[in-house]
Amino acid sequence: MTGPSEAASRAETAATHQAVDDAVSRERARIARELHDGLATELAAAISLFKVYLESASDKKGQPDKTLANVFEILERMLKQVRETLAELRPRPIGHEGLMGELHKQADEFARVYGIRIEISSNGSENMLPTPQREVVYQVVREALTNVRRHSGSAICRVRMAFAARPFLIEVADEGRGFKSTPTHGYGLVGMRERAAGIGGRLEVVSTEGRGTTVFLFGPT
Repeated sequence: MTGPSEAASRAETAATHQAVDDAVSRERARIARELHDGLATELAAAISLFKVYLESASDKKGQPDKTLANVFEILERMLKQVRETLAELRPRPIGHEGLMGELHKQADEFARVYGIRIEISSNGSENMLPTPQREVVYQVVREALTNVRRHSGSAICRVRMAFAARPFLIEVADEGRGFKSTPTHGYGLVGMRERAAGIGGRLEVVSTEGRGTTVFLFGPT
C-alpha cells in the first residue's frame, strides 16, 4: 500500500520531470525557429539563385558546369536535412486519427519515401492509456523510427504496442547494423528517457552488432 509521503514524493517527481520536459520543449522550439529563420531560409534562397544560374548557363552553353551542378546537389541535400531536423525539433501532437492512425501514416511515409517497411501490431486499445501516456508513446516511437531511418540501415522495423499489459510495453525493433555496446547517450536517447521518466516509466535499449537494435518503453508500474 502506498503511503501519503510516498504518493507525495511520486507527485513531486512527476512534476519535476514535467517541468524539465516543458523546458526542453521550449528550447527545441527556439532552436527550430532559429534554424528556420536563419539557415533554412538562406539555403533555400541560395538554391533558388543557383537554379536560375544553372538554367541560364545551360541555355547559353548547352551543358552546365558539372562542378557547379554537384554543388547544387549538395545544397539541396543540406536543405533536405535541415528540414528533416526542423520536423523532428517540432514534435507534432497526436492528431484526430489517434495514436495508431498517426503511426500508420508515418509507416506509409517510411515505405514511400525511404523504402523502409514498418510493421505495427497492438494488443489492447490505445484508449487504455491516459492522454499524457499516449503522447509519450507517440513521441518516443517517432524518435525511435527516426533513429532506424538515420542509423540502422535496416529495411524493416517492427513496432509492437502492448497496451493491455501492466505496465504497458512498447517495442521498436530493427534488423540493422546494431552496436558493439548498447548506447547510453546520443541518438535522441536522453530525450526519450526523460519522456519515459516523466510519466513514471522507463526506457531501455538492447543492441547487438550486426543483428539490430530494440527500444523498449515500459509504462508506469
